[in-house]
Amino acid sequence: MAQKRLPMRKVRKVLEFHFDGGRSARAIATHCGLARRSVGQTLERFAASGLSWPKAADMDDAALEAALYPARQVRPADDDVDWATVEKDLSDRGVTLKLLWEEWRETHPDGMSYVTWTRRFRDWRPCVDVTMRQNRRPGERLFVDYAGMTTPLFLDGGEHDAQLFIASMGVSGRVYAEATLSQKIDDWCSSHVRCFEDMGWAPQVAVPDNVKAAVKNPSRYEPVLNETYADLLEHYDVQGLPARVRKPRDKALVENGVLLAERRVLAPLRNHVFHDLASLNRAIAAQVRRVNQKPYADGTGETRFSRFESVDVPHMKPLPDQRWQRTVWRGNKVHPDYHIAIDYHFYSVPYTYVGKEVDVRLRGRVIDVFYRGKQIASHLSSDARGRATTLKGHRPQAHQRADVENTRTRLENRARDIGPHVHAFVITIMERNHNPEFGFRSCYGVLRLAKSHGPDRLDNACRYALDLGIRTWRGLDNILRTGTDLVDEPEPETAPINHSNIRGPEYYR
Repeated sequence: MAQKRLPMRKVRKVLEFHFDGGRSARAIATHCGLARRSVGQTLERFAASGLSWPKAADMDDAALEAALYPARQVRPADDDVDWATVEKDLSDRGVTLKLLWEEWRETHPDGMSYVTWTRRFRDWRPCVDVTMRQNRRPGERLFVDYAGMTTPLFLDGGEHDAQLFIASMGVSGRVYAEATLSQKIDDWCSSHVRCFEDMGWAPQVAVPDNVKAAVKNPSRYEPVLNETYADLLEHYDVQGLPARVRKPRDKALVENGVLLAERRVLAPLRNHVFHDLASLNRAIAAQVRRVNQKPYADGTGETRFSRFESVDVPHMKPLPDQRWQRTVWRGNKVHPDYHIAIDYHFYSVPYTYVGKEVDVRLRGRVIDVFYRGKQIASHLSSDARGRATTLKGHRPQAHQRADVENTRTRLENRARDIGPHVHAFVITIMERNHNPEFGFRSCYGVLRLAKSHGPDRLDNACRYALDLGIRTWRGLDNILRTGTDLVDEPEPETAPINHSNIRGPEYYR
């Protein structure tokens, strides 16, 4: 007798109307809002139970339910199931309840059906999959992630899969979405900046997924953020709280936002063809605007935009005056000419830090130099390759010029010992720079070439370089490596040959 189990309060009403009121099944069904068949089956169950109505009226709900809906008899083969092991196996990736049932049926061909298998498993584990309703604070959390669905983008004759960045506020659910060419750190951080600027405010906490651009070392307890991403959040005074690994409920709102973006943003654009990222993002922005302007289904008439302005914005932080720019840190060593090299340009630091290891921070066009956490120099970047930016205050004082002159004299003496042309080449290098110390490094490189090519060869190469107007170490090194100075050497003159068969120039006059 297959019947959906009725609530006991309705079962009692059916029995009261039937035994005390003497009503028909049709009248009972109409009064209780049930199907007539359900009423008939309930009366049949009561008759099959052997209970009498006066006795049943005094029974509690549990006893009456047990009498009307007795437990099914379980076959001996069905008892051979270790549900604890089934639950443990379900935690393995790719394992489903149906797969476990099929494996069990291989050894129990007459066992329970799959429907019974799932019902008995739910009965064994009735309250495991419970969730907690989260009361999020307004303006606090912004959930960010990438959608699993991509959109085709045709660039330079090829097809690329554009990634969709999704951000959703915790209370209002306001959605921001844009397409990027990759999920790398530059695109990840730039999307955050544009998201903050689109909202006009910064949240208190950002909750990213454990993508590589956001989290360097995932951990349940103390995740380590990517250094660049952490610098971005610090600039906007936002805390980073990555979701736990394989815990999608930690970021259920953005998962819902991802699903919404895939269905309401990308799906409507599936038949469009885009040849540049800007046009794709304009189309995405139009779809996102429709999503945020659509009223909620709760009947209040509010939209994501309106609730964001009224609920989230009063608790969010204003944006800083300056836009975030990516910061890159480098280690560098101060050379004897008290300059450091960055992208083929040289920047000065105070001469007292010669030989020290310093930290260089590149932020936009600004270059800051630190020594043990203390800032010692700051420059604007220059694109002049091979040139130097030198501040007057970084140069040595007058009483230290003696050391500079001693270094210059020592270099000239060493060059003179190798050859006159080497000496002339070294003097030319130092005179070429407005600050002689800046040429010391190149002079050391010139003198070092004598070890690998020999003094005579180096002196001849310096003569050849001076004739061609070459005044750099790199040009001299190129001459020696290619052997240009050897190829262009003039051939020695030889005496004319006297022979009877040679007519000579007089013959042709």
